[in-house]
Amino acid sequence: MTNKKIIISLIVVSVILTFKSFSAYANNCSISINSKESIKCLQRKISKLEKQLAKNNKSQIVLPKGAIVEFQAKICPTGWEEYQINKNGIVNLNMNKDIIKCQKS
Repeated sequence: MTNKKIIISLIVVSVILTFKSFSAYANNCSISINSKESIKCLQRKISKLEKQLAKNNKSQIVLPKGAIVEFQAKICPTGWEEYQINKNGIVNLNMNKDIIKCQKS
């Protein structure tokens, strides 16, 4: 008889938890049970990220063609080419092999 009471109480608790969990969702949109709420949550996140991206794009510095910058890399990034020896004949003997001097092309 005690086993039957334990089983019934477990069933009741699980049913109560199931009904209480329908409104559960997290800030990261991963726990939402309602698919419409999940979509709305993801749309809000996308909108927020798009606003941040637009704000970042407005504040970026645009370097002119021919600008020379040192990068901590083995090769120059896209849109850049390795800077050759200075026209004055001065050679920079950089001992750090992880830094490369690149010129914007």
